[in-house]
Amino acid sequence: TPEPTIVVEADPFGGDLALRCVAPGGHGEAFPPTPTVLTLATEARTSRSPGLVASKAHDFTGSTRIVPGHFSAEMAAGVKNWAPLAEALRASSSRVVADLGRIHSSSPTIPIAAAADVVVMVTRPEVGAVLHLKDRLERLAPVLASIRNAPPIIVPVVVTPKRQANAVVAEVGRMLAPSNVARAVAGIGWLALDPSGVEAMYAGQVAGKNARTQLMKSAGVLNDQISQAAG
Repeated sequence: TPEPTIVVEADPFGGDLALRCVAPGGHGEAFPPTPTVLTLATEARTSRSPGLVASKAHDFTGSTRIVPGHFSAEMAAGVKNWAPLAEALRASSSRVVADLGRIHSSSPTIPIAAAADVVVMVTRPEVGAVLHLKDRLERLAPVLASIRNAPPIIVPVVVTPKRQANAVVAEVGRMLAPSNVARAVAGIGWLALDPSGVEAMYAGQVAGKNARTQLMKSAGVLNDQISQAAG
């Protein structure tokens, strides 16, 4: 049986994953207040164990465990160096998906992005949003490359209605093509803009026929695309 994927909420500005995800058997209760990503970041300074990340993750489903983030940005003030956490995530014996929030070239969590097999950037299809993405990639990719000593692998993901997906992906590809980071882009993915699917996911309805929402089906295709990009 494959080990569960570990989702790590590593946005330095804080997050609410612990509030959105109800632990199994919790009867509506959120995860316990600890451990969080700050617990993991602290212990990563002294531990190089490949099981460290898993030891700080809360059970969620059979295929997913979670290391929730801190609730507010002020709580992360004591973490001056995120590189040890990046090393711990990289060394994990389990697959890790890290949410870094609105990352940019000066973000404190840049070491985590640089350690990733694939960096996924999510955008809406509007022209302004794609141009912002292009600018962000042009600033971010050289920084990641200098840390990695190799070009990063980046998969931009567009959130769009299914019926428009092929045309939108093609147009985003055209807009990014002149960029000097186009060679780092390992294809463009998409997620379905599916409000009812999001509501079902938040309600915990991700099994059986509910797993066949446009959102979940597009996520499955995207997962395969990202795995292929990672090699």
